[in-house]
Amino acid sequence: MSRLSPINQARWARFRSNRRGYWSLWIFLAAFALSLAANLIANDRPLLVRYEGRLYVPFMVNYSETTFGGELNTTTDFQDPFVIKQIEQHGWAIWAPIRF
Repeated sequence: MSRLSPINQARWARFRSNRRGYWSLWIFLAAFALSLAANLIANDRPLLVRYEGRLYVPFMVNYSETTFGGELNTTTDFQDPFVIKQIEQHGWAIWAPIRF
């Protein structure tokens, strides 16, 4: 049982017969889905951090530097050597494949 009306079924069939338009739709949808996951592919923050027994998701939430053993109550700079050292000593981090 189709949910489309007969008119819309005919329109969809005519659109599918246009190969360039049909494949362009799928390429566009794939590129759009990839763009939604862009932060998981390339990011300057870790995807997941385990620090002193707790889990953090820095790519979604801003944590203060004091959370990871720093002195300032500002957003953590995960490129800072001190923060990297603290995380390596007291836990681990999972980074995006493209780290910048």
